[in-house]
Amino acid sequence: MNNVTRINWFVLAYLAIWCWADGFLTTAFALSVLVLTEALWKPFVSSQLAIKLFGEDVMAIVNENEKSATSRH
Repeated sequence: MNNVTRINWFVLAYLAIWCWADGFLTTAFALSVLVLTEALWKPFVSSQLAIKLFGEDVMAIVNENEKSATSRH
């Protein structure tokens, strides 16, 4: 993860905390879900649970798509 991406996620996390504190519950919930999904996605994709739930073929395709989406052409 490069520095710009890391800063963007810190900003989203900060905004989520601020929204919870200030009472913007719908926005806070949406931002929290976004941040948590991003934080938990990569460990889940490479876990044995994902392979058991979706099968080896599907997870191989998902992992290949992530590699091609993040690689520089």
